[in-house]
Amino acid sequence: MDEEILKKLEERLANGEISEETYLKIKSRHESKEAFDEEELEDEVDDDMDEIEGEATETAKGTKNVRLTGASKIKECDCEYFSSSGASKVEGHLYADEAKISGSTKVEGDLVVKKLNTGGSIKVEGKSKAVFMDLSGASKFEGPVKADRIESSGATKFESNIVVEEMHTSGAFKAEQNISARTFRASGAFAIEGTLKGSEIILKPGADSRVGHIQGGDILVEPGGGGGFLSFIKKGKLTAGSIKGDDIYLEGTKADLVEGKNVKIGPGCKIDTVRGKNIKVHESASVKNREQL
Repeated sequence: MDEEILKKLEERLANGEISEETYLKIKSRHESKEAFDEEELEDEVDDDMDEIEGEATETAKGTKNVRLTGASKIKECDCEYFSSSGASKVEGHLYADEAKISGSTKVEGDLVVKKLNTGGSIKVEGKSKAVFMDLSGASKFEGPVKADRIESSGATKFESNIVVEEMHTSGAFKAEQNISARTFRASGAFAIEGTLKGSEIILKPGADSRVGHIQGGDILVEPGGGGGFLSFIKKGKLTAGSIKGDDIYLEGTKADLVEGKNVKIGPGCKIDTVRGKNIKVHESASVKNREQL
């Protein structure tokens, strides 16, 4: 297979214009051929990929790839691969194995994907379900979210409940209701208005952050750096209503109630009441009431 043609085929794969399945199919089909020109490549791609581009207004169902560029809209989408690099709108549901957002996209219905990657901005008005979400842009989810794994390093806002196996947030993060996770880790600046539940909860605020209530197994809170030059002089603190778990270690935390089996109150804490079987309080911490369980 000609090296130039192979290079073009690999570029299409890297840009998300064809799937890996299509890439391997075309490559395998023509590896034994001595000559394979660019026109043949275009014909092969067209044969293997049903694609919608640009100003799409119809419903795309049973389509392999949907690629929206510029100011585009589509009524509903059910495809293998969805990408948006402009200002686009899905007026119904979006179902895809993989969705990549590098522009600005609004989904007026539900979002159901195996993998979501956002480098631009996305707004989902309905429910969201995913295996993996990689959120590095500006993301807003108005409906409930369920996922196996969420990585958030951008500016992310969740307006309804989140149910997730593993979640890590390191940017500007806000959840207006409850989060239920097996493992939850947060750094950066975060605000959780409801209750955060998890078997393992690790919070390292890089700026002053808050959580309504925390319920978990192992809970660790310690200040993270503010980033850049400020990391040497500023550390974030956490404010919470109540913190309940099994093994709890806190630094730089202000709370009304802390309750657990093994509780360590570290430096920089201000706690109204601590309840526990084993309680240790750092000499610099402030605890008004101690209750032995």
